[in-house]
Amino acid sequence: MFPHKDALAVYKAFYSHPARRGLFKPLGRKKVEYADVFPLIYTMIRTSRQESYGRIRHLLIDEMQDYTPIQYAVVRELFSCRMTILGDANQSVNPFSSSSPSTIRSIFPEADCLELRKSYRSTTEITDFAQHISRNDKIVPVERHGRPPQVIACADQKGQQAQILALIEQHRNSEHQSLGIICKTIAQATTLYQALAEAGVELTLLDYDSAEFAGGIVITSAHLSKGLEFDTVIVPQVDDTNYANEMDRCMLYIACTRAMHELHLTHDGPVSRFLTFAGQPRGDLGVGHGEAGEIRDHATVARVG
Repeated sequence: MFPHKDALAVYKAFYSHPARRGLFKPLGRKKVEYADVFPLIYTMIRTSRQESYGRIRHLLIDEMQDYTPIQYAVVRELFSCRMTILGDANQSVNPFSSSSPSTIRSIFPEADCLELRKSYRSTTEITDFAQHISRNDKIVPVERHGRPPQVIACADQKGQQAQILALIEQHRNSEHQSLGIICKTIAQATTLYQALAEAGVELTLLDYDSAEFAGGIVITSAHLSKGLEFDTVIVPQVDDTNYANEMDRCMLYIACTRAMHELHLTHDGPVSRFLTFAGQPRGDLGVGHGEAGEIRDHATVARVG
């Protein structure tokens, strides 16, 4: 009954409307951008008979915040089984294409929603620090205390590398076992991995080709660190050029919340706008009332080099 020969033609016709013209740009003949894949699949499902996955008894979706509403609409069409969908809205990789719990609920209105508010991973100090990067007032941290996170300013890139080496040595002499060095991107992680390896550090680079997770010292990106946890975490290059936009804020939050006991952040140049709170006295943050000259709340601010 459609005046079009296939789903792709129907999809293209939708964008021929004057209000939507220019929003769809094919990459070539029968080739579309990734952003168009799931809307096109949804069009295919709704315009022709598609195989459903009736043999599946239960579907589990993790990292729920990283899927778009149209992807959930496709899942809704293909799966009729019971589902468990879970994740953390604050750990979205891309805040511009993520789904909130309310969005997911609108696609699955019959779902039972359960909020898990207790945070078991990090110390109260680390959780409080991360809350100032991306706020979630519903989180209730387990009452477990430790050292405040450190934001360490270095004179230059060479000084920052020396500081990271000193933090690695400090970790080796501590009671903690695992150490994660979490960069914003794999490219940055690879560059730092090579520099640290040349300095004699034994560590593992976790990238997209890694087949297994190794213990000891691991260096990776914020994206790949999702779901992982380390006794100690070092987050390099937290300057305002590297962590500047909303997507960067998400990456920084993810990196910091991988730490269980100790968190160290290093930078040369102006610190990221998302960490300026760490340089304010207690009273300025509206948390507690400390005396002048007292160690900063939420973070120890140090300058080296």
